[in-house]
Amino acid sequence: MDRDSRLYRYIYEFYVTRIQSGYYIKGDAIPSIHEISETFGVSDKTTRRMLRQLKEDGFISSGSGRSSVVIKDFSNEDHADFCRTYYLAHKDAALELQCLRRSFLSSILFPAFCRLPADQREQLSQYLSRVRRWDFRAFIDFFCTVLDSLGNPLLASLFTESTMFGHLSDLYMMTDASYSDFYFDRLANYMEDLLTCHAAEDFGGIKRQLDQISQLRAEKLRKNLEASYAGTGQPVPIPVPFRWYITMGRIEHRSFTAQILLHRILCRQYQPGEFLPSVSQLAEEFSVAEITIRRSLSLLVSFNAVKTLNGKGTMALDIVNQQAMQLPQSEECRKELLLSLEAFQVLALTAGSISSVFFPGIPAGTLAFYAEQMRECVHQEDCYRHYKTCFDLFYAMGNSALSEVCSQLMWQTLWPISCRSLWLTPGETASIMKVLLRSLEERDAKLFSRAAGRLFLRTFQTVRKGLIEGGVKEAAHVAWIEETEEWPPE
Repeated sequence: MDRDSRLYRYIYEFYVTRIQSGYYIKGDAIPSIHEISETFGVSDKTTRRMLRQLKEDGFISSGSGRSSVVIKDFSNEDHADFCRTYYLAHKDAALELQCLRRSFLSSILFPAFCRLPADQREQLSQYLSRVRRWDFRAFIDFFCTVLDSLGNPLLASLFTESTMFGHLSDLYMMTDASYSDFYFDRLANYMEDLLTCHAAEDFGGIKRQLDQISQLRAEKLRKNLEASYAGTGQPVPIPVPFRWYITMGRIEHRSFTAQILLHRILCRQYQPGEFLPSVSQLAEEFSVAEITIRRSLSLLVSFNAVKTLNGKGTMALDIVNQQAMQLPQSEECRKELLLSLEAFQVLALTAGSISSVFFPGIPAGTLAFYAEQMRECVHQEDCYRHYKTCFDLFYAMGNSALSEVCSQLMWQTLWPISCRSLWLTPGETASIMKVLLRSLEERDAKLFSRAAGRLFLRTFQTVRKGLIEGGVKEAAHVAWIEETEEWPPE
């Protein structure tokens, strides 16, 4: 089965979920064939097949030369029933996701509000009446518009997907119309207060409002759900984890395949001078066409990670110890580097706040193990091991939603590591690593959050500057993040 066929079912369920949950309501136009294909990285043929299925199942109407429009009319009770069943399958993952959102929402939304132009308040105020009419999509669009001020579509993507997954955990009570009125009116009031604070340049007030919005009561939701579910006699659905695709089309895409191979080279699974498996072997391993593998290898050649020798195969190069090289000039490489910059901005904004919440839950034995790993990093100029150890610690924090988000970001951060000109200086890297090591040895959550935040902030700043100087003009649209704390910490 080819990649588009594997994606077909996911895309179909993606739009069915949004229609059944009320994100798209009757009369709404869904994105065009081109937009869907671009978003998910599939062919127009696959998108048309998905739209035909939606039409056959009675969800949309479509015709030549016009947009596909939702025709399925669900009552609020229907939405509530769907959300209840949806949440039962996603309950455990949703509760973990809410803990994660509580740790990062303010970290991404506060700097976005600080950069929000005053002339956008009028546009944002138009969402308030829609939210009071139970328009859940308007709530998401409001905050995505705010996040646009940071110039990073990954932030809007993360907010939307985590909100769609987690927010449904509170919508299952939609059978109670009075609660619905209260629920959406409360959301609109929060949004209105945020705009009022922004107009008064009351940034402390913005911070307080954002903190209130992010204070989701996960345990209370669990108890309410169990109470409403008791005695129904329905089987508990199979648990479904939270998934965030950094861009939808990167599922088994050639860039993702190339990232896995780059990871193996950086980890020395393929030693410098060693030949990679053949194209046919890699195609079989990744279950993709050989042309996809050839394109992946071509991408790696552009980043000077491998070298292709006629009649012999593809040989891994010593990325870590190579001399600084100019940035790759192909459009595809530049797109990958731009996406890497966006990933580093997400990490620069969130690593500190996430670490302060989840670091205390790492077992002592795990901290001791990674402290030993960090000691080796301090004595070696191996840029990749520094970041990999930090990501490993994020995975060790025991939150599945955090592991999912970090996994998606980690793969994309590999590309700048293959470009030595985008590295931090050895002295600055050593300074950060020593503080990270000390935080592990002393089991100090505050110190670790400072050092992790510093690592990703300075990397983001360095990569952004390097890309702009290297001619990637789009990098200037990704907002600069300022340092807010003195370094090094006492």
